[in-house]
Amino acid sequence: MIKLLGFSFIGGWVSGALGLGGGSIFNPLFLSMGVPPKVASASGMYMIIFSTGASTMIYIINGMLDISYGMWVGGFCFIGTFLGMHLLNVVMKKLNRQSPLVMLLSFIFIISVIAVPIFGA
Repeated sequence: MIKLLGFSFIGGWVSGALGLGGGSIFNPLFLSMGVPPKVASASGMYMIIFSTGASTMIYIINGMLDISYGMWVGGFCFIGTFLGMHLLNVVMKKLNRQSPLVMLLSFIFIISVIAVPIFGA
């Protein structure tokens, strides 16, 4: 339990300091601990809700967020999330495996490892 709390603290600090999404830190950690891929993905999305909500509130308070633009982007993200999860569920049921989700999480992690240093510099 202490180990998980330590990893959570370090993962949260690194994701906040480097601007990485929490999923790129916590999903590989959960998978390495033997958590089923569906649970790891859902847990990562649940944790991201809090950091995204806090960031959004800070931008709203400081008057730096165009609400109408945010609603458009949020709406398309909402639709894309449901379509993507539906498609992934169809593929996983068809193959009767959870490996497509693991491969997708691995692909996103590799892209973030490449993109963060490039765009962060």
